[in-house]
This record gives sequence, C-alpha cells and structure tokens, in this order.
Amino acid sequence: GNAPFGGTIGFEPRTPANRFGVTPYGTYGSFNTRAGGVEVDSGKTRFGSMVLDLQHEETDGYLTGSGERRNNLLFKDVARLGENTTLTVLTTYNWENQNTTQGATLAQYRKYGKDYGLCFNATLQCYAGYQPSTYTSDFDYVDIKSKVLPWLTVENRLYTNGFEHDYTESIDASSDDPGANGVTFYSASGKKLATYKSDVPGKYADAKFRDYGDTLTFKAHTSQGDVLLGAWADLQDDRRYTYALDLTKGGIMVPGKNGSAYSYDISDFNTTVQPYLEFDWKPFKNTIIKPGIKYSYFRRDYDAAVNKSTKVPLNATQKFTSWQPSISANQIILPGWSAYAQIARGFLAPPMSVFQTQNVGNVSPETTLNYQLGTVVQQKRWTVSFDAYYINFSNFIASAQIKVPGFGTQSTSVNSGGAIYKGLEVEGQYAIGHGVSLYGNYSVNDAQYKHSSVRVAATPNVLASFGVLYDDNKGPYASLIGKFVGNHYGLDSTTNSSGNTVFANQYRIGSTTTADLALGWHFKKLGGFMRDVTPSLKISNLFNNRAISDFAGNQSAASAGYPDGAPLYWRLAGRSVFFNLTVTLP
Repeated sequence: GNAPFGGTIGFEPRTPANRFGVTPYGTYGSFNTRAGGVEVDSGKTRFGSMVLDLQHEETDGYLTGSGERRNNLLFKDVARLGENTTLTVLTTYNWENQNTTQGATLAQYRKYGKDYGLCFNATLQCYAGYQPSTYTSDFDYVDIKSKVLPWLTVENRLYTNGFEHDYTESIDASSDDPGANGVTFYSASGKKLATYKSDVPGKYADAKFRDYGDTLTFKAHTSQGDVLLGAWADLQDDRRYTYALDLTKGGIMVPGKNGSAYSYDISDFNTTVQPYLEFDWKPFKNTIIKPGIKYSYFRRDYDAAVNKSTKVPLNATQKFTSWQPSISANQIILPGWSAYAQIARGFLAPPMSVFQTQNVGNVSPETTLNYQLGTVVQQKRWTVSFDAYYINFSNFIASAQIKVPGFGTQSTSVNSGGAIYKGLEVEGQYAIGHGVSLYGNYSVNDAQYKHSSVRVAATPNVLASFGVLYDDNKGPYASLIGKFVGNHYGLDSTTNSSGNTVFANQYRIGSTTTADLALGWHFKKLGGFMRDVTPSLKISNLFNNRAISDFAGNQSAASAGYPDGAPLYWRLAGRSVFFNLTVTLP
C-alpha cells in the first residue's frame, strides 16, 4: 500500500459454504429503513464452490432530507484445479444514491432540531432536491495459487477497481440564508451579462478512477523459516471535472469571468510499483524474527485543461522513490503468553493538491518511523493484551494558504515539519461461565505537532468500550456494549493577520458516550425445512445521546462573528431500533 504505517489492514470476502443453501435476509427499523437480500451458496461442484449475494436497501435517513437507496452484488467462485492449485474469481458491484448533507451550524440545530440535515424550500441552497449524489464502485480479481514445488508456493492476483462519484449540489448545502443566493452570467470574452440575485448557485461534478493492478508472491519454505518475495504494480487513471450551474433555472451552465463554466477539468495518471522481500526467520523454538524491505516507486502525471484554483492549463509530472525497511519479532514466553515488537518505515507521496497552484511547489514525501510493542496473555477463561505505539512523522503534509500574484490567496499542501503519534492500549475478555463474558478495551492516544502543544485535528485523546456478552450457540444471545470517544479538535490551523497559515487548535469537540444493545436467538432447525434461523433486535444509541460528535467544516459565506464562515458540526444519530431475520433453505 501507499501509506501502510508498518502494517496493512485487509478485508477478505466471505468463504462459500460447503453445502447448497439459499439464505434470504431482511431488516426493518428506524428512519423507515428497509433492506433485504438473498445469498445463494452452491456447495462443492465440479465448477468450484460459489456464492452469490444480492442486496437492496432504502432509508429516509436520520437527518432530514438525506434519503438513500443502495444495491450491492457479490459473486465468488473458489475452484480446485488440481491437488496443489486453486483458482479464485471474485466480482463486486455497488450502487448508491443519496442526498448529500454538509453538516449544520449550532444555530440551525437550535432552530430546526438535532436531526436537521437539509431543508425542503427550493428557493434556498439547503434544498434537498439540489443535492443528489450517485456512487458506483466495483472490485474484481482473478487469483491463482499453486504449490509448484514441495517447498515453493506461488500466488498471482490480477485485479481492477473502479469508483465514480457523480453529483449535483448547491454551492453551500448548509446555507438557509436567501442572502447567500445569486448567480452571475458572463460572456465567452468575460463580459458580465446579467445577475440574478435570488437564483440558487450550484455545480455539477464527476470524479472517477479506474485501477488495473497485479500482485505476485513467491513463498519458499526453508529449514530456517519462510522467505517471501513479491511485487505489487498498479496503474490508476483518475478523471474529475466540475462546472457551475444555475439550479433555479433547471441546472443550466453558468460561464464565469474566464468565459468557461468549468471550475476545473483534470486528468491524473498514477503509477505505483512496490517490490518487497521478507524472511520469517525462526532462529530457535518459539521465536520468529521478520526482517523485510520494500521499495516504493510512485509517479503522478498531471494534466489539467482547467486547473483548480488557477483556472489555467497545467501539465506536470512528479515521481518519488523510497526504501522502506522493517523488522518485527514475536516470542512465546510461556504457554499462553507471547510478546511482540516492530520497527518500520512508512512513506506517503504528496497529494494532488500540490499541482493546484500557479507555481507547483517542491513538496517532499511524508515519511514515518513506526515503533510498536505489546504482549498477549491467553488462558482458559480470560485473555488480555497490551500494546504501545510511537509514530514519528517527518515532512508532515499539511494544508496551507499562499499568496499568488494575480490570483490572491490559494490553498495548497506544504511540509509542516513533523508530528508525533503515540498511545497505549489494553484489551481483555473474561468468561464468567454459562455463556456470559465481560469485555473491555481502553486506549490513550496523543497526536501533536513537533515543538508545539497543538494537537493534530480529528484525533480523540481516549477511546474505550466495555460490555457484557452472552451466547450459548444453541439459543439466545445478547450483548450490551458501551462506547466512549474522548475529546478532539476540528482544525489544527488558522490564518493570521498576514494571511498565512499557523498551527493552532480550533473547534473543540467534547467527549461522547453511547451504548448499543443486541438481542437474538439461534434456531439450528425450524419447521423441518429451515435451518440457521436467526431473528435479532439491535438498538443503537440506547440512551438517545445526540451530542455534537464531529466538526464538518465551515460555511462558504462569512456571517456575523465568523469571517471564515460559521462552523458546521455533526451530531450523533438518535436512538435507532432494527429488526433482522436470516433464514437458510433447505
């Protein structure tokens, strides 16, 4: 990956069942939410073991005006081509349509209620009908894994991945002020033609990308441990553009001062190559030491017919390379007690925004040194783990404001020196007996810019969850889990009197506590033709806490007391109740 920070988080799709079955499932609950689907498992056949899952969901949403519809498809086939070779084919497709919300001001929450999202007045920018968004994505791969020799396994995975966000929105979907309206039309030569003060300004935008890639891995088993040699290659074609609209006049295009309605029109092609080598060395019993090395090559080819911010064409290329060593160790101290440690170097290339100024700056890649150590103890009735981490950022990439002659102040990305992320985490579970167990997780986290007391934005200082679980695998099951999120800040920078960005925390978000309750029942067999019947009830946010939970940005227009626009916030969704039912036939 391009920002691994010493590790990788991956998701594996479900494994097809060993026997034939058709599993319909459904959900109904709060906010007029209804969802249903069906999973079909082929069992073992001459063509492999296959699973097909189709799902549809509709909801009005917790926030006003934020209705959503969603369709999902997944197909997977795992086929044995011989005793030592497996072929896996997977395809997924996801489609979603919703009205996008932008958060709300404190004044709006007081005026319209804590569930306010969008309004239903077509003369205002907050009108829900002006904010439709459609998301489509797919992920497909063909994987072949073969044990070509008694000591050598080879795996190759070819994949493609696509995403598109196609949407219309007003300039500021949070605005309920008619004074913020107004649309001005210009001629192709930049001459002002007319201004319609009550018209709602908006835009149409489309952002999409398509990846094609391959991962190749060789795993050799030796007397001293396993050797892993491989490479990842990825080509990504990114295309995005947006143009101004007059939403009051049915969404017609609005040419600007430069004679074009386009705010930006960008093509971006990224090339990534990452070969790696790792050795799972076992120098003696109960000890594994894993030294590794990865080389990263990243190239961005940027081609803008209309560049963002500057509104002029730009064609530029940047490339970055980095060696990323790592080493980890795992030691079994006693039966049921192990310890581990890791040191790794991370790397992240600068984002696209470095090109979106009149003069492309020299922004260095962000690098990290990641340290982690911990221990795990697992006994018959209880388990506990402890972990500590320390991440040292160099060339930390942050947003900044710069003055460009003829264009005014623009946002870009700069190297801000560095930051330190560090924390401690403890997690445990104790089985009381008769299917009842206690669970807890607690972490203390600190993320600050170097040589300052400024905290990195959106990093809670504490995370915790505690609860009680019950499950006997034959009948009823239940859980009651409480969650605590500590305080954090919405922003870590501000603009001084000279118009320059300086580090300072703004918009403190207080801590929040919620609780979730789940109740259900396992029926192994029911009615002679149904199996694995599972009705369940899920109550989220049991005590209906609707506190402010996150910062959502600022309104576009200045207002009294807020020269940069009033701050926008998100609240916790209120209590929700959902009934779920899953049945497998036959």
